[in-house]
Amino acid sequence: MSRYPKRASVVVIGGGIQGLSCAFNLALRGIGGVVVLDAGYWQGGASGRNGTLIRGGFASPEWTRFFGHSNQCWMNLAKTLGHNPMFTRRGYAMIGETPKTAAMLEGALKIHAENGVISRRLDGGGVRQILPAIAAERVTSAIHFRDGGVAPHHAPMKAYLAACRARGVQVHYRSKVTGIETENGRASAVVVGDHRIDADAVLIAAGAFSPEMAKLAGVTLAGYPMRIEAMALEPTRPMIGPALALIDRLAYMHQTGRGEVVGGIEVPERPRPSLKTDLPVMTGTAKVYFEMFPALAQVRIMRHWGGMLHISPDYGPLLGPHPALRDLWITAGWSYGYSGAPGAGDLIGKAMATGQTDDRMAPFAVDRFDRGKPVRELGIVLATD
Repeated sequence: MSRYPKRASVVVIGGGIQGLSCAFNLALRGIGGVVVLDAGYWQGGASGRNGTLIRGGFASPEWTRFFGHSNQCWMNLAKTLGHNPMFTRRGYAMIGETPKTAAMLEGALKIHAENGVISRRLDGGGVRQILPAIAAERVTSAIHFRDGGVAPHHAPMKAYLAACRARGVQVHYRSKVTGIETENGRASAVVVGDHRIDADAVLIAAGAFSPEMAKLAGVTLAGYPMRIEAMALEPTRPMIGPALALIDRLAYMHQTGRGEVVGGIEVPERPRPSLKTDLPVMTGTAKVYFEMFPALAQVRIMRHWGGMLHISPDYGPLLGPHPALRDLWITAGWSYGYSGAPGAGDLIGKAMATGQTDDRMAPFAVDRFDRGKPVRELGIVLATD
């Protein structure tokens, strides 16, 4: 007897934080018979291989409205799930070193105020207060988000998984989807191994493998695979209070409760599907640490790892129904997918349950590139120019 059901209301392809968040929110809205299928092991994808940083403010109103909502979801997540995701509201700072970035941050403050995200400009004394070990002479501008923070990989994943199962969601790992069947212009079933699951709807939340899953249904997704890398240093005394984005360095970092400084940078490289780490990222990250936090110069590198993303052309998510196939839904194309997962699950769940697309989700429609409507965002730690 198969462990999979013959029928589901929604089959979610992908059991990372995006898939689990969507599955939970569907169940929360009274949709029964939700099934999650993941080809890998629990936390084996990008949900276990990222920086864990969370903030609500960016440089565009579209990103700020969406991620501001997701940040609020993070702050309420323990109550929503009934389990502890270990979100620490320790703040988040964006640091600029050039006049161009200073101008971007100044404009971002206005956007934050207009969209309900709390942020404030930091003067030199403010920077030294929250980042006493930083090379303050290099900093020309900075803003701080009171409600930003971090959450360790395992805790929200464990919380979402427990909350899903408590609401009757079936979650199956080591369950590779090998087919998505279509009928009369809609996604009608999912094939896993030799088993077929009829479905009222299919949601692709497969991270770097989302385009591959879309092809099974005979449709395409914009974007390409991209590898990110991060590393952790040996524990040191506390020196970095908030989570941190060094915009001009394309770097991000924070210090864990154990004292490890964790972070990474982006370096120019061709898109490729690989988890292998390489020397340019390690040396580039070490250079940023040395120049911006001289006290880290003698600290040893303990771990270095890679993760895979599916990046959209404008680095923003692809959220909502696929225009070419009814009952096929997408949450993909993420560069900040861990931070955006609670918000995405909430808004996708609402849209699938009610048929109404929230204004905070609408700018990230799957077909926006076909319509000439990309969303330009300059406040991210990615090379967008």
